[in-house]
Amino acid sequence: MMSSMTNDDATRIVIDKLGGQPGETLTPDRIESIQTAMHEGLGRFINNTSYFVLGSYGEEERPRLEAVRDQLASDAIVSNSDDGVDAFLMDDILDVSEFFTSKFKLLISYADHIVGVYEHSQGGHAWEAGYIDQPIYRDRTRVFYRTYETEEVQYAAYDGMFAHYLLSMERVDRAYSWTTPEDLRDCVKNAYVPD
Repeated sequence: MMSSMTNDDATRIVIDKLGGQPGETLTPDRIESIQTAMHEGLGRFINNTSYFVLGSYGEEERPRLEAVRDQLASDAIVSNSDDGVDAFLMDDILDVSEFFTSKFKLLISYADHIVGVYEHSQGGHAWEAGYIDQPIYRDRTRVFYRTYETEEVQYAAYDGMFAHYLLSMERVDRAYSWTTPEDLRDCVKNAYVPD
């Protein structure tokens, strides 16, 4: 999304976006720290096709998020005239705000692709999924959700609201189900990696 901008243009946009977030106070010191973070970390959005990988950071789930991030970084396609691909998790990016939700909203607004990897609906990623379920993000979002052997386990993994979100993404061909890490790898490849 930011391929035609300079780092200074991007910094100004970040400052403007954060200044518009409820609860954010942009003092001169905060503006300086944002400018530093932009030049050191968020410049990665310039001339790169970006893939923001979302999901649970739990001890069991995180390795699958990292595997998807790494797979996208090495195999995904570059959009337009971008120079490269950058796939990342939220904590891979320098912090520009002590407010988690502001950082999330900022990264979502800049990411070219939003990649949800879900195994259950317990945790902060459920809030993230609710936030990205807006028309402005839907065309950039694909979700990969784990299915389980029995209906009881499946029902226990996803609450009704989250299950409905997954169903709504299926209805617009933006959802893929998987059962094993190998299935997940194949789903990601089918969605993002050229033949």
